[in-house]
Amino acid sequence: MDFNIRAISLAESVAANARTVVSEFLGKEIEFTSGISFRITLPSAPEQFAGLPEPERLLLGLDGWSRVYRYPENDRETLNIIATTENDEEEIVFHRIDLRQPRRPPRGLRPPVEIVGGAVMDYGECADWLIELSFKLAENRNQAQLPTILARPRLVRPNQMRLAWVGREIIDGQSMPPRLRAIGQVYGAQIVHIPPRAYLDVRARLALALPLDTVIICEHFAPHITAGVVPAAVPDHLIHRCKSSNRAELEQQVRAWIEIAAQEIERRAEAQAADENQLLLAIMLRGMLSHSKIGQFSHCDKATVLTGVRGRRLNVANAEGILERNSEAFQDTKTSTALFLFKEHNDGRQYFLNPHRVEGVRAMVGR
Repeated sequence: MDFNIRAISLAESVAANARTVVSEFLGKEIEFTSGISFRITLPSAPEQFAGLPEPERLLLGLDGWSRVYRYPENDRETLNIIATTENDEEEIVFHRIDLRQPRRPPRGLRPPVEIVGGAVMDYGECADWLIELSFKLAENRNQAQLPTILARPRLVRPNQMRLAWVGREIIDGQSMPPRLRAIGQVYGAQIVHIPPRAYLDVRARLALALPLDTVIICEHFAPHITAGVVPAAVPDHLIHRCKSSNRAELEQQVRAWIEIAAQEIERRAEAQAADENQLLLAIMLRGMLSHSKIGQFSHCDKATVLTGVRGRRLNVANAEGILERNSEAFQDTKTSTALFLFKEHNDGRQYFLNPHRVEGVRAMVGR
């Protein structure tokens, strides 16, 4: 889950219109906590923040982060901090801060971090970066110091599909299994590599790999392998024949097919649900439980309530209507039966789960 872009997309986001000033962060000590904790000290001179694009936006990720990656690199540690927000079109974007932590001297305190860069990334750009980071960290696992990865929230776990990829092990001089693992970690898929040997061998390996949700056959490297090798449990429309011949195109096809297959698998699951309204309501309730937004002292805005719906690219407008129909203004003197309650704040309504309905909500969403 540490690299899963869909899980990161579901994290509580930084407000789209929020801004800060660099002076508030000069020499500031920041603590990152999620299961374990560690601290950093920021530089004390304004010019040391020059490597950060749009610092008035990106620095907010130091408090509103969803992932922190810390790992050894050369004689120092590298830290990458990821936070989510939205652009003017209400699309999810990702803010990244890149830091370098010099080693602690034999005597004295650990020095401040160095700000070496950052970026504002769209969904595809963030996926590219996460794949390369996952691949790099997997290659360096033999180092004495293992990477430290902090994640918030820790309870969001999108379903993971199982995909079989039938193709050569070495393409353009690169071993494909570790590349496929990195792609799978980012896109929420467990990818099983099947070498394209004899027809019956591939058929037997696919049968042993069950359960499978989808299969990709690299036609260029396995022209003798047809869809007939795929177990009947995998529907025909979830079998993809890839015609690409170079590694970069093959990887792009795997990523694109995972997205297509995920939508099809979700549509199939939605068809089994009572109706779309129940599905959207369950997604919103599950998100509120994951973030512990229960009771009047733990609340969030409407955009955060709708994060799970938007992250799955479902009907946000319909979800807003469902939220309003299941919400009621909080009153100290009244015991409400609504699922959601809200309080009016200067920056808009703040929503939370009705504590009197939590047990029923847990049963409703299977938590």
